[in-house]
Amino acid sequence: MTALHAQALAAELSATLLGENLAVTTPAPLVDATAGTLTFVGDTQRFEAAFDAAARTGAVILAPVGTSLPEGASGALILVDNPRAAFGRTVARHFAPRTEAGVAPTARVDRTAVVHETAHIGEYTVVRAGAVIEAHAEIRDHVVIGRDVTVGEHALVKSHAVIGEEGFGIEKDEHGNNFHVPHIGSVRLGAHIEVGNFTTVCSGTIAPTVVGDYTKIDDHVHIAHNCRIGRNVIITACAEVSGSVTIEDDVWIGPNASVIQGLTLGKDALLGIGAVAVKSIPENEVRIGNPAKRLGDNKR
Repeated sequence: MTALHAQALAAELSATLLGENLAVTTPAPLVDATAGTLTFVGDTQRFEAAFDAAARTGAVILAPVGTSLPEGASGALILVDNPRAAFGRTVARHFAPRTEAGVAPTARVDRTAVVHETAHIGEYTVVRAGAVIEAHAEIRDHVVIGRDVTVGEHALVKSHAVIGEEGFGIEKDEHGNNFHVPHIGSVRLGAHIEVGNFTTVCSGTIAPTVVGDYTKIDDHVHIAHNCRIGRNVIITACAEVSGSVTIEDDVWIGPNASVIQGLTLGKDALLGIGAVAVKSIPENEVRIGNPAKRLGDNKR
């Protein structure tokens, strides 16, 4: 690829460049950074040795505002408020693989489904009747998109996810036998969301299960029927969210955490690793343990 230059990258980020307008050909971790690489550092004191070495070998480093080039360094600094975020945006823009639009030959798309011409449907994926896949959405391989599911613009659904099949709603008939309550509400995934590998998002019973814009759901997560998940929520690996749970904006749910049915997790709440929520969590509160108990306020 044609080399990028530090000044152009700084301009994209509305950032200040310290040092020469060096060429960049590839990203690298800080400890492996050399001439021609782009890297980042968040804490220049904690990683002082690696930062100093990268600067001296000629790397271009995204660093916090106020950072200075080490004396004698041949590298360059691009000063930003959040180096990790800036690095991620730059890698996404210039180095990440591009997915081509279109439907893979082995995919099965129902004739009543609507797939935007800019969307991508991967190998062996099934898109069922009435589903809508919006612009620039990426559905990877071996995914099941259920009936009437909507996948928003720029959404990413990773391989082996199942979106919109029935939730686990069980009742007893007149003979005392279990029967399955139909779930016809489907799922609505917002724009710029992410659903991880082997994750399930179950259909709502009557109304759709909803995942809000920019929410990111990790691998091996289970989202049960009738959940309402807000914007910018993070749900990490192996978490389980039971039916009819409301998760407000900016909530963070840790790995292996569980949420019992019908609860509300208030805006900016944080549920720690392995925690089991058996009561609703107020806004901006941190809870840990089993059963989950208040630790303090979320100070982010």
